[in-house]
Amino acid sequence: MPGSRSKPNHLPMMLAMVVGLILCIFSAPSIAHDSNSSNAPKPDLICHTSNPDECYPRVFQPTEEFQIVHDDQELPNGLHVRLNIWTGQKEAKINVPGEADPSLEGLPVDQAVVMVDPEEQRDGPKIPKGAPEYEPVGKVMGPEHESAALAEGLNMLKSGISKSGQAFDDALETLEDLSHDMYYGLKIAQDTEAIEALLCLMCGQSAPTTDGADPHDQQAASILAGVFQNNPAALKEVTAFWPQLLVESRCPNTGKSLHLRLYSSVEPSRNGDGANAQQAAARVKSKVAVINGLIKDGSIRKHFLREGGMESLLKVLIPEDKAWARAQRKVGQLVLDNFLDENMGAALGEWPYLPKLGDEICQTEDSGTAEGCWDYHVARIMKSSSEASEEEEDWSRQLIDRLVAARKEKNNERKHEEL
Repeated sequence: MPGSRSKPNHLPMMLAMVVGLILCIFSAPSIAHDSNSSNAPKPDLICHTSNPDECYPRVFQPTEEFQIVHDDQELPNGLHVRLNIWTGQKEAKINVPGEADPSLEGLPVDQAVVMVDPEEQRDGPKIPKGAPEYEPVGKVMGPEHESAALAEGLNMLKSGISKSGQAFDDALETLEDLSHDMYYGLKIAQDTEAIEALLCLMCGQSAPTTDGADPHDQQAASILAGVFQNNPAALKEVTAFWPQLLVESRCPNTGKSLHLRLYSSVEPSRNGDGANAQQAAARVKSKVAVINGLIKDGSIRKHFLREGGMESLLKVLIPEDKAWARAQRKVGQLVLDNFLDENMGAALGEWPYLPKLGDEICQTEDSGTAEGCWDYHVARIMKSSSEASEEEEDWSRQLIDRLVAARKEKNNERKHEEL
């Protein structure tokens, strides 16, 4: 029969189709996988060990969570990067503007200070028993070979050998040169007899004995100014014996104690102001420099104020001869640096005490050196210095401005006390 012969012919064809379909189903994932892997870029990895699990991309791959950034990884721009304060490791993630970091909650941020426990701050650091005392100045290192001229000059100064002739002038000149060195300045300051001799010489009015030499008082002042200038160790040595020096020392050239002569030594009348204004002003300028160095010490500064030192300084501002301009500027700088300009280390509030006086009072000879007349004399110098250098104008204007401010502050304090 024709129908019975056709069935066997279709069976092999159907089986082939089923097998082909099954093969397509199982082979499709493999083909898709091969296709994707051939198109996707392979990551550039950094591997420090043979374990592939420890490898990481060369370019950091950010997510929405912080991840550790390795030191040799490259960071794309625009990420939120932080330093984990607990682990010390750098971390990064996708940046979200305005997002707060919860790990910083409760911690001080944007401050360049370290919070210290008040108890620790009050007690201070623990100093080991037997530790050497802290010295803020530091050790002043000496030269490999000390100058023999220093010892020779100091011996001549202290011995009372005739203070005349070329040898003594040369000795003072040598001491002046050495005084500017920190080590030799300290050596001079440590010699009590030498300091006493120099101060007594400064308070005198001896004239030079050789042609071209400065007066001995000016030379002595130049040595002392060199000793104290930028040499806190030297000033510390002198302040240690300062009270005894002022009270007990009797100067052979004057017969009076330093207590009565030192601060007034800057007054023009004690330096031959009528004979040679140029030389008198130079002598005064050197002595003002010594006072400026000494009153950097608080105890000496208070003694200076009690003993009328400011009145002696004010007398330097009275001469109207232009020869006195540099000495007057030196006085102005002393007042600013020690009493009125906090930026220069001045002790504010110690001076002035009293209010400003009227110009009519300050123009009189009897009242012209009163404390309230500083403003008048400085203003007069400022007005008359229109043709002077800007440097001279600057100190007088600064001094006027700060005097006004200081007197205003003192006046407010008095009103507060009255209330």
